[in-house]
Amino acid sequence: MEAISGAQLAFLRAQAVAAAVAGAHALLRHIDAGKEALLIRAKPDGSPVSAADFASHRAILDILGPLDFPVISEEGELPPYAERRAWPLFWLVDPLDGTAAFLERRSGFAVNIALCAPEGPLLGVVADPLTGDVYSGAAGAGVALHRLADPVALPRPLSPPPPSRPFRLVLSRTESAPLADLLPPHLASEDVTVAHVSGALKFCQLATGEADLHSRTGPYMEWDCAAGDGILRALGLPVRSRATGTPLRYNSPDLRVNGLWVSRV
Repeated sequence: MEAISGAQLAFLRAQAVAAAVAGAHALLRHIDAGKEALLIRAKPDGSPVSAADFASHRAILDILGPLDFPVISEEGELPPYAERRAWPLFWLVDPLDGTAAFLERRSGFAVNIALCAPEGPLLGVVADPLTGDVYSGAAGAGVALHRLADPVALPRPLSPPPPSRPFRLVLSRTESAPLADLLPPHLASEDVTVAHVSGALKFCQLATGEADLHSRTGPYMEWDCAAGDGILRALGLPVRSRATGTPLRYNSPDLRVNGLWVSRV
């Protein structure tokens, strides 16, 4: 992993927070637009994309683009793997995580930004435009909560309380696996309660202590989970592969993550 000083990482974290705030404001400017104005279309995988996604993407690139690291964004052009495979550090960006929630004007959409090495994120930022909460975490520097309305104000450090029974398991709304398949071997179904939370906000709930576990059997893209992983790694909680149990790695040829879990228990 490329060495970065604490001062450099603090600077990059501040830039990532500023970029997430800019993306969140771009989304809020579009949230009351009609569907015709949002120019909604389906991507090749069937998921929706709108003018709001691209407005957030542009706002984020205005801040991250001039920095020293390439950007992989869901709404940007993906360089060939032969070109990016040797990148030591890169930004992973989802300008609008949860487009469906955004189009329905319900909670669950966010802006995700992570600075990653192949071994995992050094920092992560998730902005929740509706609540105004912006979560950030960086290696060796802990996790903090910023406010969208005043992002330069001193953030509030976050330290989740110890978990206690019943443990709260947060799942995607589309998760279909039986509960027993989603739990670590030392837990039984009666040890947990289940809540459905959209997008990267699941990871943020683990960072605050509102949740204790997250498990997913279906595929994710790396930009869906890198920011949350970066926040949780700052607390010593790496997000792990369901297949291997090892911390997730990034910048794969297809950028897919086939199942994951993370637990405070």
